[in-house]
Amino acid sequence: MVEEINADQLDEVIAKNKVVFVDCHAVWCQPCRILSPILEELYEKYGDKGFKVVKIDVDNNREFSAMNQITGVPSVLVYSGGKRVIFDDGSGTKMDKLVGVMPEEIYTQIIENLLADETA
Repeated sequence: MVEEINADQLDEVIAKNKVVFVDCHAVWCQPCRILSPILEELYEKYGDKGFKVVKIDVDNNREFSAMNQITGVPSVLVYSGGKRVIFDDGSGTKMDKLVGVMPEEIYTQIIENLLADETA
């Protein structure tokens, strides 16, 4: 099950898991409600392989949101091996978060690639 945490609990979650998705969301956000079951399903599928999903409410964790430049929800931060993952969008632009609801295949590919890297 995907659990709601406060920002001060994040370091512990990252330390205990190979790959962590942090779903930065808000209760009033409709796209966040669309993303939630997708992330739940991915956790069900990969949770036993070292993958974890946690949710952080941006309205209740404003300092965390400002520090991580969360300007749109949902935003998913990705951690692997204890470090924040930086993505290349394919055109050379570096991104440190996935903003909006992506197709499930994108999340799956990221998880599988990172878990493969962790075991290699």
